[in-house]
Amino acid sequence: MRDFFEIKDGKRILAMVFRHRLKADGVKFLTPQSYPLQVGLLQHPGGKKIKAHRHRNLRYKVNTTQEFLYIASGELEATIYRNDWTVVKKVILKPGDFILSVTGGHGFRVLKRCRVIEIKQGPYPGDTKAKIFKLGE
Repeated sequence: MRDFFEIKDGKRILAMVFRHRLKADGVKFLTPQSYPLQVGLLQHPGGKKIKAHRHRNLRYKVNTTQEFLYIASGELEATIYRNDWTVVKKVILKPGDFILSVTGGHGFRVLKRCRVIEIKQGPYPGDTKAKIFKLGE
């Protein structure tokens, strides 16, 4: 089983899946710099000091919502769709795995009672404005 893989529709990346076994030597950013949501993996030995810092107030133009889910416990099945709701792939996520939904559609089915941390851009305008739901679900 691979530690990282992309789910694609042709050349277009729909989602990026990262397994709990994925390693980094120091700081490793897993997403392209152009993505509006940056996902990085930091792995350091005990005693390592990370310089104190703060972030500048910058204005970003973002016209898409990317969504990050970290599976803290349990199991979740993610279904990744094209924009026309054709299923591209189903993948089972286990504790420590994480997924970035880049574009297209996605749905989830809880296989084992789970705890998931979700991160996406804000401010959130609510489901009516932010989401297009698949009919019949």
